[in-house]
Amino acid sequence: MKAIAQALPKSIQMTLTSNECSLHAKPVPLMMINGEELCPACQIAKENQSFEQSFQKEILDRAAKKKKNTLYMRSVFADETIREASFGKFFAESSEESKNKDLAVQSFKHYKSGKTFTTLLQGDTGVGKSHLAMSILRNLNEKLDVECVFISVREMMAKIRDSFDNKESKFTQLYFVEMLSKVDYLCLDDLGAETGAITTNKTATNFTLEVLTAILEARQSKSTIITSNLSRNQMELMYDKKLISRCLKNIAVIKFTDTRDKRISVFDLSQEV
Repeated sequence: MKAIAQALPKSIQMTLTSNECSLHAKPVPLMMINGEELCPACQIAKENQSFEQSFQKEILDRAAKKKKNTLYMRSVFADETIREASFGKFFAESSEESKNKDLAVQSFKHYKSGKTFTTLLQGDTGVGKSHLAMSILRNLNEKLDVECVFISVREMMAKIRDSFDNKESKFTQLYFVEMLSKVDYLCLDDLGAETGAITTNKTATNFTLEVLTAILEARQSKSTIITSNLSRNQMELMYDKKLISRCLKNIAVIKFTDTRDKRISVFDLSQEV
């Protein structure tokens, strides 16, 4: 009884009563605690339960925050400006751009509703494929309890190759395969760029095929977003047909055919310095 009393805050005024609490292995004398007859053992149990619930909530909150931060802390961008991409920052200058933005929004809505499929954004360099892909991920990351990541295929392969000689690098093949297999939503950005210019008729190396196959095989039941300058025929020439078939299963295509390179702009040298 003395131990229980000592466990309670010292500011509490306590006096024993003649009644007992029978909820314990041995009856515990009740106490008048701040004018209310209570069982001190029950009060301590409530305090412990409250602490445990608070602690568990903090653990869950930290886990949720860590999951949300994956998109910003573990993504690999070839163009860092894509990190800030959103639907609100995509300014459509043509009917095609407006239509494709609407299709990307629809893609997000279908993902949000729980559907599983692949979104392929196709078109020339600089038309906004990566921007819309990141916008889809950003909205999923904000609206759902999911883990998302955006990966430039070219940068990923470069980091993996660098890890062969740099033993301190965490960016190993295993690191990427495990992460990209696990996340709920993945964007593989600029598929095909890792082999060089698409006009060179190069094929992907066996090592690249090995990495991509491991990732895509593990994602058979998950949604993936892909951006590429390549047509399906070019993909099949560059990669294994089985890989492309797996990659483009249940696919929604958002294609840019007329949009100009939005990154090209004219700098006026005559403006005031």
